[in-house]
Amino acid sequence: MRFCLTLVLLCVGLNQGGFACECLGTSRPCERLRSDAIFVGRVIETVATKHKEDDKTWSPGYSMRFAVDELFRGELGTEVMIETGSGGGDCGTPLEPGGKFLIFAYKAKDNQLWTGMCSGNRRLTGNADEVELLQELRDLVKHGSSTIFGSVFQSKPVWRDDEIADEPAPKPVSGMVLLAKSDGYSTSTRTKADGTFEFTGLPEGKYAIAPEGLQGWDFDHEYEENYQAELSDGACASINFRLEPTTRIRGHLTIPAEVKDRTIEVVAIPVDMKELNQFAGKYDFTDEDGHFNLWPLPPGDYFVGVNINSSPKENSPFPPTYYPGVTSQKAASVIHLEEGETRDLELPLSELARPRTVRFVAIGLDGKPMKHIYIQREDLRHPGDAASYVNVDLNRNGAGKMIVYAGYSYHLHASQFISYWNEWCAKLVTISAGSKPVSIRFVMDHKSDSCNIREIDSAAK
Repeated sequence: MRFCLTLVLLCVGLNQGGFACECLGTSRPCERLRSDAIFVGRVIETVATKHKEDDKTWSPGYSMRFAVDELFRGELGTEVMIETGSGGGDCGTPLEPGGKFLIFAYKAKDNQLWTGMCSGNRRLTGNADEVELLQELRDLVKHGSSTIFGSVFQSKPVWRDDEIADEPAPKPVSGMVLLAKSDGYSTSTRTKADGTFEFTGLPEGKYAIAPEGLQGWDFDHEYEENYQAELSDGACASINFRLEPTTRIRGHLTIPAEVKDRTIEVVAIPVDMKELNQFAGKYDFTDEDGHFNLWPLPPGDYFVGVNINSSPKENSPFPPTYYPGVTSQKAASVIHLEEGETRDLELPLSELARPRTVRFVAIGLDGKPMKHIYIQREDLRHPGDAASYVNVDLNRNGAGKMIVYAGYSYHLHASQFISYWNEWCAKLVTISAGSKPVSIRFVMDHKSDSCNIREIDSAAK
């Protein structure tokens, strides 16, 4: 899903909460050599501390002092301080004094060294596997040259319900040429029959990897760092390419000057998709010049527009607007795409949705006026969707205001986070379609176990 939270923590995270620590594994020891500091050491002491996140926020954690026995990488003295989180969901790894460890650490912005559960640290007890691993690291560092390896696969996008997914069995690309370039060195290689490739004997440097001869295929260019690696001291990196057909819809939005936020979501929706919500379709956000690129897309027939699967909101205050700039789906042009085809569109956003003020008073579960409130706006064209929300600071009487948009009906869901496992929420309030300001009242009468939007909607029926 579009706003799905993906936890891939390579080192250590500082955010507290109920999330489990998940790590992205490595396939070769040389991948760990990209750490800023690598050493064998003994824990002298582990002390509880608070780590500063910003001017107002601190997170619990630990400072660990090590005696350095053997150094593989970094500029360390005979002792070094390593920071970590508190353990558990934040991926911290406080280590007990007296233990001997192989430590992989990285530098934070303040130049402090950090480590965590996902860093690859290992307690050393002297068994044969550990001796072999340490010798392999010594040999890699001594040898000095580096390696980049990976794979190239092809797949085609398909629609599954209201989202795009990959084919279940991507195909390896054999014989494709890949280039590796740094400031002072360049080389090439070809993929094997199974789609894998490897550059060996690379001198120290920052490399960019790129495939040649794509011919109707492309890969995701949004994060160019995914195809780059800075290597030294025998380190290696894994870089992979997933190629998909160049089938796409790209174009430009003409955005009214009075709209300050120039990052607008554009979506393509198959014409036969009936159950729409704010997650449906293929989306992209415009750049600062108003350009968008909807890729990858399966071939087919599409409606393209802004807010055609969601409601107007502060950063996108437009009625549903379809290509070529109309607010009626019946008047919209259907975009037909063949596989490998690119369509270029110009979409003007000439009409703004009319804001409508909602004034309210909010009373807490304790019977007192509330100081803050979180309100989700559920557009009743798409029941169950409430991704559009506002946080409002209230006056001493619990009064505040918010904006909905004229011509739409809403359920407003108000809640307040009090503490973990303790959330207050109010019975939904219905706002009928209209244009005049309205006044309402939120009274918190539910707690966490009954604050689910669908449950409250169902109870209201």
